[in-house]
Amino acid sequence: MRVLIIKPSSLGDIIHALPAVNLIRRRYPDAHIAWLVNTGFASLLQNCPLIDEIIPFPRHEFRKLPALIIRLRKNQYNLVVDFQGLLRSGLLSAVTGARRRVGFAAPLAREGAHFAYNETVPVTCPHAVDRNLLIARHLGCDMTAPIEFPLGSTDACRHSVATLLAGITAPIAINPASRWPTKFWGDDKFAALIRQLPAERIILTGAASEATRIAGIALECRNLAGQTDLAQLTEVYRHCAVVITNDSGPMHLAAATGTPVVAIFGPTDPALTGPYGKQHRVLRAGIACSPCLSPRCRHTPRMECMELVTVDQVLAAVRPLL
Repeated sequence: MRVLIIKPSSLGDIIHALPAVNLIRRRYPDAHIAWLVNTGFASLLQNCPLIDEIIPFPRHEFRKLPALIIRLRKNQYNLVVDFQGLLRSGLLSAVTGARRRVGFAAPLAREGAHFAYNETVPVTCPHAVDRNLLIARHLGCDMTAPIEFPLGSTDACRHSVATLLAGITAPIAINPASRWPTKFWGDDKFAALIRQLPAERIILTGAASEATRIAGIALECRNLAGQTDLAQLTEVYRHCAVVITNDSGPMHLAAATGTPVVAIFGPTDPALTGPYGKQHRVLRAGIACSPCLSPRCRHTPRMECMELVTVDQVLAAVRPLL
């Protein structure tokens, strides 16, 4: 049996699909399972024990799409599961010609994607992880199995991370980045937080494009921004006592490792996309316009939902985890 998982992006969304794919692997232990994922996120899955093949999706390289379509047709999948639910993922599902093409029903499947499936799954629960598990249930998976996020690791990855973290015991990770500007708690607040935590235990994480900005927050602490790929960042978070973060992809990555997360929320809804698990803490101001689910703030005063979360509140949430 050949199975194709379609979940190209984003980082948090890919992580949210892992528990469902884990159950699909249990349901079909001898299947060949491939995962179609954006090229930039492929390193996240490179050590994942659930899948046999990573198929890079060249999202911004249109000249490569014909070759991808030919590859998907030739692979002769028996089952395609589209967790993305957008027009392009629906079309990719359809071009495989698979006998079973499974995805969400509208309105969660947007842009008409549901017309590409011959089996649709209604959505009856809020959090993204639980929504994806509904597809696993539809496929007859054992729903009594534990919810797990198998990402795997290698000796080389563990060795490289041990070098990065040399001399630090039980690190406190701080991720001051996010894709939306409305999700930023603020560099000044992160810097003030760092001043009240043990500097010898603090590490900061982020992308290479953010390394200079994060260096200004890090003070004398270890700045790992741009020094890890996603597989290494996963291993870094496994070693941490706590990860303090904006709502972001790395927040979900940290939660997937089982490390406690203290997350600061404003424009987004933790009931939908909060860190998954009971060991995490979410801090939010809860003003009337939050969650607005928007990358642009139209509120006056601007960004009040984030501004009202104080350094003392974050410290109070972090200290029991140290």
